[in-house]
Amino acid sequence: MSIFENFNLRQSPLGFKLLSTAFLIGLSLAQGLGMTMAFIQTTVVNTSAEEYFSYLKATKLVSLSHPHFFGYSTLYFLTGLLFLFTKQPKAIKTILPGLVVFAALLDIVSWWGIKYVSSKIEILSMLAGIVFVGGFLYMAIVIFYELWFRKKVD
Repeated sequence: MSIFENFNLRQSPLGFKLLSTAFLIGLSLAQGLGMTMAFIQTTVVNTSAEEYFSYLKATKLVSLSHPHFFGYSTLYFLTGLLFLFTKQPKAIKTILPGLVVFAALLDIVSWWGIKYVSSKIEILSMLAGIVFVGGFLYMAIVIFYELWFRKKVD
């Protein structure tokens, strides 16, 4: 039996619950703002992702990629770590957190592909975004539910 099976989110200390909740709310707001910014930049300000990335110099793309690699890796790792403490099936806890991190990193790599390879790589960026946002939302909802509302302790 591992530490992940012994720890119970519902019975965790109030400080842990509040910190975890604040973290999930903050990351959810960042997700929402990021999606809004991406939509505005690729449909309102510019006509497409191809046009948006065509205006970026390599140095600007590096300066966008660096904090995104760091932020995605850190934030989705921490969300995945909290998710490991949930009562979800072991298979989901094994696959989903890594898939979310991988999809987020693939999204950033796709930006370079859109700029330097083909605008058709935009579909990869969209699919990766769906996976990492959807996976994050699933994990966040489960974590939040188990922190505050789960009735039965397994």
